[in-house]
Amino acid sequence: MPHTCSRFVIVALTVLVASGCATPESEAPKPEPAVSAAALNLPGPLTADDCDWEELAVVEENYFDRGVRALAARDYDQAATYFERHRDSGNTEAQREADVGIAFVTLMSEASIVTEESAASGIDERAEVMILALAAVQTLEGRLEALDALNQAISQDLEKREEALKRLRDLTLGQ
Repeated sequence: MPHTCSRFVIVALTVLVASGCATPESEAPKPEPAVSAAALNLPGPLTADDCDWEELAVVEENYFDRGVRALAARDYDQAATYFERHRDSGNTEAQREADVGIAFVTLMSEASIVTEESAASGIDERAEVMILALAAVQTLEGRLEALDALNQAISQDLEKREEALKRLRDLTLGQ
């Protein structure tokens, strides 16, 4: 919630400053009165081209945002570092966000997923994180399939052992 409030304040200030940059057009320029002894050194009216919009739109980012960017760039070590720093802010929300980020980084590091074609295509960071999330889901599905196959093999082995024990018991009691 504090991030939402601060972003709202930043957007409101940006709109306020931007409205100051856009001046209404005047109908006809009025001639300036002649200055006798000293010339005035006043700046002219601002136009939309005079404003540095990128500077006005700068959003304050925290370590979680940096961690997500590093994650999108597949720099898992740097992402983990940023998430750890975010956790150190002491906020319970930050700790929860950092835990999720670190868990995701761990999953992606262990999965060793290679999708370099998407990283090279220059897509948006949010889309890149979504691609990584889908790859993580595919990895987890693969792990589930492997565990299911292992479970079936162990179940069959257990059934064979139980049958062998039953036959051995029958042979032992039958003598």
